[in-house]
Amino acid sequence: MKNETNPNPSVLQSFYYSIANCTLEVQSDTEIDLDSLLPSFRDFRTDASQVQSSISNVLITKERFDKPSTGAKLLSDISIVWGNRFKFFEMSDEYVTTIMSAHSPGTWFMTSKKDFSQSTIHWVYDSVAPKEIVSWLLMVTFAQSALLHKTILIHASVIERGTEGYAFLGKSGTGKSTHSNLWLEHIPGSKLLNDDNPAVKIEEDGTVRIYGTPWSGKTPCYRNVSADLRAIVRLKQAPHNKMSWQSGQFAFIALLPSCSALRWNQDLFASMADLVEHIVSNVPIGELECLPNADAAYLSASEIKNA
Repeated sequence: MKNETNPNPSVLQSFYYSIANCTLEVQSDTEIDLDSLLPSFRDFRTDASQVQSSISNVLITKERFDKPSTGAKLLSDISIVWGNRFKFFEMSDEYVTTIMSAHSPGTWFMTSKKDFSQSTIHWVYDSVAPKEIVSWLLMVTFAQSALLHKTILIHASVIERGTEGYAFLGKSGTGKSTHSNLWLEHIPGSKLLNDDNPAVKIEEDGTVRIYGTPWSGKTPCYRNVSADLRAIVRLKQAPHNKMSWQSGQFAFIALLPSCSALRWNQDLFASMADLVEHIVSNVPIGELECLPNADAAYLSASEIKNA
């Protein structure tokens, strides 16, 4: 790997984003307009004077980056989002994430320390930067670095009602957004907190809260709010509506697939497992076999109230 130029620290701009009370610092070359590049992050912007420490620092630069050396180990080339345009490599002291540009010849690179406390995103030359690529790479960095700060990013749609939050899990296409929309339509007082990637945090007193993030899938719901996590429900399509509550290893298994962590990194994966164990010990975990109808929303709301 070879860098042809080095960014001058004196011409870098720094933005700070508070997500689930974890600060993500994003720096960029001055010609990169972070405000227009990251519109979903605006509600999470915080002033530098309010920041005590950051969980991760990310530099976005037009500095050149060569392909990983032949010593790099390919860990994954599978991505639901990017298809065969994505690769993830491990080197002796860092990870390298690559995404082939769909707008011009070239490849986006992100190099990251093993704990993701520092990452560098290398902008593809002469390309119009897709907001989706930069936002997704920042999500990867946040999701991994936050694991060491009692915070875990999950794949879920979340309803907020009063002071409580309810997370609906399931495989892509299961109907998470559909079920949330049924709550919005039929359960009074319901609001959408996040529709794809909320953050769950174990607070200092051991309570569990769920937070909105800048990542909400295809639904523009980027709210810097939080709620007490009252229940987690995994959805399964079925010809009927039936709710059951899980405990022990079954509750653990219900939540684990929806959590973001690298299985190749033992420290990060162990931290995730500890967080999941705490969550399932403190938050009711349910399984809802359901139809996409109002009765499913009424049933889940009733079961959660009585859990």
